[in-house]
Amino acid sequence: MSAIVSTKPLRQVQQVRELLSNTAARDQLSAVAAKHMNPERMMRVVANAIRTTPKLQQCEPMSFLGALMQCASLGLEPNTILGHAYLIPFDKKEKNDRTGKWEVVRTDVQLIVGYKGLIDLARRSGHITSLSANIHYSDDELWEYEEGTEARLRHRPGPMEGAKLHAYAIAKFKDGGHAYVVLPWAHVMKIRDGSQGWQSAVKFKKTADSPWLKHEDEMAKKTAIRALAKYLPLSVEFMDAMTVDDSKADYRAFAMDPSAGIAPIEDDYIEGEADEQAIEQSRTDQESTAPKPQQNKAEKPTEAEKRTTQSRPDQEQERPSRHKKVEPSFDGQLPLGGDEDAPEVDLERWEALADMIIDEVKDSSPDEVEEMYGDQITQMEGTPALKKLAARVRAAIDAKK
Repeated sequence: MSAIVSTKPLRQVQQVRELLSNTAARDQLSAVAAKHMNPERMMRVVANAIRTTPKLQQCEPMSFLGALMQCASLGLEPNTILGHAYLIPFDKKEKNDRTGKWEVVRTDVQLIVGYKGLIDLARRSGHITSLSANIHYSDDELWEYEEGTEARLRHRPGPMEGAKLHAYAIAKFKDGGHAYVVLPWAHVMKIRDGSQGWQSAVKFKKTADSPWLKHEDEMAKKTAIRALAKYLPLSVEFMDAMTVDDSKADYRAFAMDPSAGIAPIEDDYIEGEADEQAIEQSRTDQESTAPKPQQNKAEKPTEAEKRTTQSRPDQEQERPSRHKKVEPSFDGQLPLGGDEDAPEVDLERWEALADMIIDEVKDSSPDEVEEMYGDQITQMEGTPALKKLAARVRAAIDAKK
């Protein structure tokens, strides 16, 4: 990032990279950012996003800034390995009245909130200790789901090579209660078919590029979380994320006048290009909070069943092996066992996380950093291959105290 500070008016900014050192852009970010967000750090994160997704440099600057401002207002950092949110470049197409063909008129930015971002926002309400989501496959080791006076939900994942049967989400509350929702896969597909993004993809024959095909599990998990949300005490940021997610928005106008809010865009097709490494692959999302006694259960869908099913691998695409090399998902637990079947630790990605935490210490208080990354630091300390990384992180935190 350039060390030269630019005072050029936003309307005169022609390139996305100019925003990184523009004082007016930083002022706009500061005006809408959540209290724990640091505009300078946001700019560093964005500079990295531009490196990993080069097409972002081609985007219309005000669209880029508006989407970044929305991230800042939600308190989510985009395009990081935490998987909270993504700035996705897309070609805006308009129909040429003369030729009758759809043509690209410019490249804008769309904000996609990941299901891990929704989990982070939900926990900010102060009433929820954990929120997780997962997919039930036909070849899972255990699936027990029953409603009524003996209601229960138990799931032990398997190879994830069978047919997908359910998506579910579970929230645990500080008072010891919990709420969950279980969606049959046919219902998940019905929700997909009714979404604006999928309907646009069908209309323009671009379903092969839709996240519902490329990242179906993540989209299904997010669908389950959204279904559960109506029964939860949620933060304002979560509700805002629900409003802007899965819809096209005019971020250009929002960047110029935040007070007017975000206006939806109708009848356009989003033809996006996302870095494949930016979108997290399917993982079991297990929160570290220990199970607590059931009470104060919120209302759930009326479907009742308790089912053990057989594998139908011919209906599914290839799924990762259960003993595949482990990359940090940063919202689950790293296998720490020492047996010969234990997955190999992806040291490179954990080093990247350690560097991110150390960088965060420069802009935040040690207590905030420990609260945000406490689970991951604990995982490092409990893994022999990561103890040196954990020591580096602890030293940086202790030096700031």
